Amino acid sequence: MIRLIKMELYRLFHAVSTYVMLLVVVGVVVLSTFAIKMDLRMMEKEQGVSGTGQTQQETAGNGSSAGEETPVESFGAGFTAGFMESGEEDFDEEGFTFGIQSSVDESWMDGDIDAGEMLMSELNSCLLVVFIAIFVPLFVNAEQKKGYIKNIAGQIPRRGMLALSKLPAVAIQVFLLFAMFCAAQFAAGAIFFRERLVFTDAGAFMGALGMQYVLHVAWGCLIALFTMAARSTAFAMTTGILLASGIFELAAKYLNRAVHALIPSAGSFDIMRVTLSYATGNMTKGSTAGQAGGFMALAVVYILISAAVSGVIYHKRDVR
Repeated sequence: MIRLIKMELYRLFHAVSTYVMLLVVVGVVVLSTFAIKMDLRMMEKEQGVSGTGQTQQETAGNGSSAGEETPVESFGAGFTAGFMESGEEDFDEEGFTFGIQSSVDESWMDGDIDAGEMLMSELNSCLLVVFIAIFVPLFVNAEQKKGYIKNIAGQIPRRGMLALSKLPAVAIQVFLLFAMFCAAQFAAGAIFFRERLVFTDAGAFMGALGMQYVLHVAWGCLIALFTMAARSTAFAMTTGILLASGIFELAAKYLNRAVHALIPSAGSFDIMRVTLSYATGNMTKGSTAGQAGGFMALAVVYILISAAVSGVIYHKRDVR
């Protein structure tokens, strides 16, 4: 088993795709950090415009004879407020977010920017999961294309070890991606925001960062399972990207409704809470110890299931 793991690590560090992967991560992270800077500028402009409009409206109101609204104005204001409130509630119940979106804190416009919070915002968006969904299948499925795995399979007693040996290498690959992602985020933040970039609450940040790494390793093992089960790089990439983009959230809403209708006592049931996308999106510096423990248990379960199922797949079917 140790020799198989060494072979996978040798293949990882001698593959050109590994270094292409790291360069792509740096480029995308720099663009993402620049986008955050542009978002903050747009927010500042919008705040300035809304502030100017509010001042003009207050001046016009103070200039009126009695400062009272006419019946038409009162009806219009009430109708608009009621429409906006009902529309937001309907959207919260029916809508879902599809795509990779990172949140921008409004306090960053005119104050210090916490480097840890900015990095957590990028990790919560599952942007790094997209890179894992692209590069893990390329690594896992590369040996199938070259064909030498069939010769190795005939020399070991249990073919399931071929699958299990890949998972430590996937964990190392995710570590390389994770470390480069964090380093590029800090470097780009220092370039774009300079002295405004600060570090606070290092203990909570390091704990959340460690949990995010474990969750991303679970993502890597799950996507490796998709690759080995389907023997298809394209299938694993597509599935991983769709899951990271939130496509499962739409199906989960209808599944939750069905469970609530069939079992009225299960009103708190939410299948999203047992998904990696939920854990990745909600693991922050402010997470409690109980939440972090739940996310850790979830990640371990996904890793163990991925290892067991992939081992059975390689053991049962012919290696080609």
